[in-house]
Order: sequence, then structure tokens, then C-alpha cells
Amino acid sequence: MPKIKIVAVTLNTTPLDFLGNYESISKAIGSPDAKNADCILFPELCISGYGCEDAFYKPSVWIRSEEIIGELKTLAPNQIVMVGLPVFVDSFLYNCMAVLYGGKVVALVPKLNLANTGVHYERRWFHSESEFLNKTITFGGRQVPFGHFIFQTQNWNFGVEICEDSWSVQKPATSYSLQGIDVLFSPGASHFAMGKQKIRRQIFAESSRNQCNLQVFTNLTGNESGRIIFEGGAIFASLGNLVKEGPRFAFSPFQVTSYSFDPMEIRAAKARSFRDPKPKFPMEEIAKIQIDTLANANGMESFGFSVLDKRTEIEKEESSNSLHLSFYEEFTKAVCLGLFDYLRKSKTKGFTLSLSGGADSATCALLVTAMKEIAKRENGDSIFSSLGIEEKNLLVTIYQKTENNSTLTEEIAKALAEELDCHFYSIAIDRAVETSVELIESVIGKTLNWKEHDLPLQNIQARVRSPLVWLLANINGHLLLSTGNRSEAAVGYTTMDGDSSGSIAPLAGVSKEFLLDWLDDIQNGNNQFISPKDSISTLRNTKPTAELKPLAEHQEDEKDLMPYPILQSIERKLVFLAIGDLDCLESLKQEFPWETTDNLFGYLRKFKKLFMTAQWKRERLPPSFHLDEYGLDPKSSYRYPILSNET
Repeated sequence: MPKIKIVAVTLNTTPLDFLGNYESISKAIGSPDAKNADCILFPELCISGYGCEDAFYKPSVWIRSEEIIGELKTLAPNQIVMVGLPVFVDSFLYNCMAVLYGGKVVALVPKLNLANTGVHYERRWFHSESEFLNKTITFGGRQVPFGHFIFQTQNWNFGVEICEDSWSVQKPATSYSLQGIDVLFSPGASHFAMGKQKIRRQIFAESSRNQCNLQVFTNLTGNESGRIIFEGGAIFASLGNLVKEGPRFAFSPFQVTSYSFDPMEIRAAKARSFRDPKPKFPMEEIAKIQIDTLANANGMESFGFSVLDKRTEIEKEESSNSLHLSFYEEFTKAVCLGLFDYLRKSKTKGFTLSLSGGADSATCALLVTAMKEIAKRENGDSIFSSLGIEEKNLLVTIYQKTENNSTLTEEIAKALAEELDCHFYSIAIDRAVETSVELIESVIGKTLNWKEHDLPLQNIQARVRSPLVWLLANINGHLLLSTGNRSEAAVGYTTMDGDSSGSIAPLAGVSKEFLLDWLDDIQNGNNQFISPKDSISTLRNTKPTAELKPLAEHQEDEKDLMPYPILQSIERKLVFLAIGDLDCLESLKQEFPWETTDNLFGYLRKFKKLFMTAQWKRERLPPSFHLDEYGLDPKSSYRYPILSNET
């Protein structure tokens, strides 16, 4: 028996860009490595894009997706091709994979378990059955099987389950496997989080072992719709072993990963493992579709279907790892890819950044520069000119100083800009701040002072900077980078319409503690994408500070708040793990034994108060990337009331 060649395509899609997505799919089908494949697998919802959100309610989205299927089904008539799209059936919208062969739609397979935690919100748009569904629907002017099937070809059999189905305890493949599939296809739209690919590998390797089959996972890649980054990383797992893995974080429209297998090896393993003549749970016979027959048939009306066993929908958030990348390198490559896609999909000319001499703004500058180098390495030196971007103007930075800024932070900012070879401007804004204060003093009839008006006098400095850096960004046709991190978002340590201003907040998905460790990792020479910098060495010998109070007060972030490691620990325990206050305190005492119980209790109470009152700020922060196991972005990760009284 000849070996069967399967191709998994990771794809960079854009929501609602039907023509662009179609072109990428068709080019992948026509690519050299895919031309002689028996089967080509594409990711979930790759025709419409995964992140269409409430645009999924528009009939035009379903209709356009159906039209694209009409074009795709004839591109490779002698190959099995699977693509994802939304399909409206009766009164419900389904997240489906279309199985194409012989110029026809062989079947439409709907997703059973809908992802509905964290950044995923699928139950808002899609319907799922509580049991396997089998019927015939009208699609593209023909009668098409709709439901869950075992697909049979002359030499091998396969089944399809979509993304969350593979993460669920109740996997559709459990039924498929006992009734004869050799290959399980798992097309996904599985978001990036640091370390998550490791979990994907474990899931598919273990599932392939206990089901005795070959499992094929493919994923979206890139910053699809603004907040979620997808990493690609197709996986082939056979009989418990990871046998092939595709590229991750590719700066290209698609990547093709192929693998050839012998079905008889799969069947021999089944023969050794499956000796019980009957499964230990009730299961009806699964409907089967003969693809070779369908390819030559005039219609599809003659196929009957059997209803399968009932399922319980169980949501499960995905997790991860990487192809030889550390967590810090994963963060680097993911944010660089996110910035690159955000830039090209928004059709802007570059990034403008307030470079303060602190860790957050330095991180943004380092990431934009790394993005530039990676994009050129993967797509050629002309990539930015092809996008209408002047490479020398890709990153513009500005230092806006007041009398409360030290000379050291300006020196750090200037030195970093020189090391990165980007534009750097420095301006004094004291007069603009004074004018704003004087205007308000003239109408309220009093003079502001630091003893009574500390917070307003700090905030006005940050707010005066905002219109100036926006002006510079607008002049350049740039996106304005907001430099805030998740720790600041948690406790509202930001000035609204000041340093919170921006088009995008690339760091808001990770903690301050992580960012400081990331900089140290670079300085230790461990990051293959960014080399050590003299300016960063100087920066890491300074304490994080907003520099908004008079220099004599020696303002430091951790004095204003609490030590960043403690803040991060409290945030994770209370927000992500949902631990109660007393259990949280006991855990903190074990984690930070050098701190007194009174101090830890004070930090805990302070965090809770600040977190509760800062929700309105989080609602107004720029869009952020999801990068960690959890996030605080109210739009995509953590929904919390603006008004509350959690005690």
C-alpha cells in the first residue's frame, strides 16, 4: 500500500477579507509541497477569519463564505481539502469544516464543543448540538451531508474534530477511533500564550497513543484581528509520538508542513491495542461517507445517517510550548509578529513612542526593532518598501522632559535610540505644564501646591505629553504605542489620556516583573532575536519610576504601590486563580517569608481596592495582545464591573 501524504497549512487570515483569505488558501493549495498531497488541512474559520465577532451575525458573511467554497472546491479535484467557515442551518449558525473532493462538497462537519473562556466567546455566535448531528442540507445549490462522519477512502479512513473538540474530555475522536479511523484531523484557531505549544504537543501525542491513530493539528498564525496572536505550529502525532512539527510565528501568509504515513502501521497498532470486541460505553454505529464514491457521484442524496451518542459540552481553555524557544523568546517573537501584522493590516507607516528611559518604553523600542529585523530576514530587505513604509522612519521616539525628570533617564533614552538607530527627539514641556496649571488656577482662584494637589500635579504632566506625542504620530502617519503593562493596568497606575494614550498596548498582557526579567535575559545573552545593550545595563541599575514628583521625593513605583513580585503574585491568585483572601494571605506568607504578615495583609487590601476602582481605566486602555495564561483586557479576557464594592 502506498504511503499517504498529508499537508497541514498554517494560515495568516484577516477577518472579513474574503478575497485575501481565498488568495492565501489557493496559493497554499498550489504550493510545491501541497501539489502531490492526498489531503490538505486548513485551520478553523479560515475563509471568513476567526475574529469576525458580531459580524458573524451578518448573512453576507455566511453567503460570501459559501461563495468562496464554490471557488475552492474545483481548485484541487483530486485531493481532499478541508477548510473552515460559518454555516447557517435552519435557525442556527455553526462553526464548520467543509470537506472537499472531486469538485464537490463531500460534507460539512460542525464543531461540537465551543470555546467560551478567556479570549474565546464562541457561544455568543455559534450553536452546538448536545449530540452528534447527521442530516442533509442544501448548500451551494446541492444536497450536502451535514454532521459527524467517518470518511472512507480506498486506502485510509479519517475523522474531523475542530479545535476545542480536541481539548474536551468528551472528544468526538473517542467514538471515531473505535470505529476505524486512521487519521484524526484537528483544525484550530488556538491562541498564543507563552508555553502553550508544549501542552498542545502533550494533548495530541497522548490522544494519538490511546486512540492508536495519526493526529494532525493545524492553526492560524499572526495577529488576525488585533488582540489575539496565533502562532501556527502544525503538529503531526502518531501512536504517542510527535513525528513532525511545523514553523511557528512565521511572518508570511502561510506555511506548509507535510508528513507521509503508512495506514497499515496504524492498523497494526490498533490490532495490538483494541482486543475487546465491544466498547465499555454505549455507542451507535457512526455514519460513514465513501469519498471515492462521492467523487464520481451525480448527487449525494442516497446517503443515510445514524445518530451518535450524546455529548456533554465541556469548555477547556488551551495552554502551550515552542520549537526550541524559551518563554522570553516566545514573547519576543509573538509580540514582533503581532506588531508586524498590526502595522501592515492597519496600513500605517510605522510606530511613534514616548521613550522615557524606563523599562516599558525601552521594551517597546527593542521589540519594534527586532520586528524589523525578523520581517526583513523572513521576507527580504524590501518588505517594508513593498508596504509603502520608509524603513528609516519605522520607529520615531521622543523624550518629553520636565523639571521632575532626571538627566539619567534622558541619557538612557538617547543612548538606546542611538543603539537601535531610530529617530530620537527631546523637548522640554515645563512651559506647557505651567500654562495648563495657570489657566486652572485663574478660574478656581487658588494656587496649586504639592502638599494638597499631589495627584493633579502629577497627572497634568502625563496629560500634556499626550497631545504632543499624538501630534508627532499623526505627522508621521504612525501608530502610537502605549507602554503600560498588566501590573499597572491591575492597579490603575496610569494617567488616563496621558501615558495610557495610544493605538495599541503591546505589553499590557504581561506583568512588570516579567518585563524586567525579560530585559535581564537579553542582557545575559539568551535572546536570539535581541542582543545586549549598554543602555539597558544602565537602565536595570535604576529603580522603576514615573518621574512625576519633584526629584527630592525620590519617587519609585514600588514605593507608590508595593514590590512588583508581590503585586504579580496577588494579581494571579485573586484574579486568575480566584483564591479567597485568607488563603491568598497564607500563600503569600509562604512565598515571601521575609515580609511581615501585617505588610502582606496591607498589600492585599491595597491591591483589592485599587483593582476594584481601576476597572474604568482598563475599559479605556488601548487594545492589547493576549500573551500569558490570563489577561485583564475587558474586551477579550477578564470582564469585571465598573462599579462594585468587593470587600
